[in-house]
Amino acid sequence: MPRQQRALIIGGSIGGLFAGHLLLRAGWDVTIFERSAGDLADRGAGLGISNELFEVMRRIGLPVSRSLAFQVRSSIWLAQDGSVAFEAPRGWDGSAWAIIYQPLRAAFPNERYCTGRTLVRIEQDAESVTAIFSGGARERGNLLVAADGVFSTVRGQFLPEVAPRAAGYIAWRGILPEGELPQPESEMLLDRAAFSCPEGELVVSLAVPGADNDTRPGHRRYYFIWYRPADHARQKELFTDASGRSYPLSIPPPLIRSGFVAEMKTAARAKLPPVIGEIVARTRQPLLQSITDMEAPRLVFGRVVLLGDAAFVARPHVAAGTTKAALDAAGLAGALAASGDGVDAALHRYERERLDFGRALVAHSRHLGAYLEAQLQPASERGAAGQRDPRRLIQEYGAPQLVHAVQWDRLDVPAGHSAAAPA
Repeated sequence: MPRQQRALIIGGSIGGLFAGHLLLRAGWDVTIFERSAGDLADRGAGLGISNELFEVMRRIGLPVSRSLAFQVRSSIWLAQDGSVAFEAPRGWDGSAWAIIYQPLRAAFPNERYCTGRTLVRIEQDAESVTAIFSGGARERGNLLVAADGVFSTVRGQFLPEVAPRAAGYIAWRGILPEGELPQPESEMLLDRAAFSCPEGELVVSLAVPGADNDTRPGHRRYYFIWYRPADHARQKELFTDASGRSYPLSIPPPLIRSGFVAEMKTAARAKLPPVIGEIVARTRQPLLQSITDMEAPRLVFGRVVLLGDAAFVARPHVAAGTTKAALDAAGLAGALAASGDGVDAALHRYERERLDFGRALVAHSRHLGAYLEAQLQPASERGAAGQRDPRRLIQEYGAPQLVHAVQWDRLDVPAGHSAAAPA
């Protein structure tokens, strides 16, 4: 029998776990190396859920139910006074990052998941690749999957010129327990996705499951993301903590200076529809990030392949970052399964297919964010980008069609290799 091939996966977040599960299922010897020594479950906030994401979870043997998401029946535009200015019969499925991450991590074998491992560099020859970690440890395999995120060490070695590009605006995020929502004004929000459009800004908000995936009335949570223009100088100020240390593109939530949080909450009550402003103001620990996007011109470098945010970063408007990571992993596993032992041919097939998909997703996210990006320009120079129709925005928001992104039949591999419990 042919020797079992080994895959090294750099990055143990959602993308790395999807790749790990699918490659294990396909018969590969897989090890994930995660830089953080702690649990990742407290990272992230709200996210969009799709049928394609659920399908990948089913393929790796994870139980999937609608309790992983909270479905809203329509999307509304809230006017400044809080009235509904427009409603579209377009539903959304919302969830929280940890609700997807936790079952993926729990089902992955602990002995194959190594924490506290910081990659330094990669060496390779025609048929193998070696990961070299801080402290000098070396791991050798036949394939290395870079799922190490937007600041990928792997991508930095092969594409040092590729980096996230700031779009000129930031996002405040937060989650509030349903029991703390203002009553009765918030009742109309719990089965709808709400868009609020103050001049030059945007808030998108919707209900998500509560603790332990609880979707019962009274046990849910409410998530918002508020986009606000911010030039380079303003972002540098926002991402500097009280000690004077600056962080690129985001800042650990507890280190956001209290004055900035207070300023944001005051602006929320002044600029947003009353119910949304009050929800933002009641959030105890908001998150703050710079909005960026990024495109890698290549995804394959010998036996090294980029996946998820290491390859492409689309702006949050497409609500598809987690789905894209899952589909990238499925595309990689499917290409390898279709090519038998032809790893090199499989990687080139993966690169061709996922480059097209990633570019389309980033382009759509830029289209949806063009109005916000234009706010840093003088009004006379904004052109069409400086005009916004909230009705059209609601209709276009989210990811373009994903259904043809993966050839699912390639993933019909023997279930006996699955690391996960049966569905």
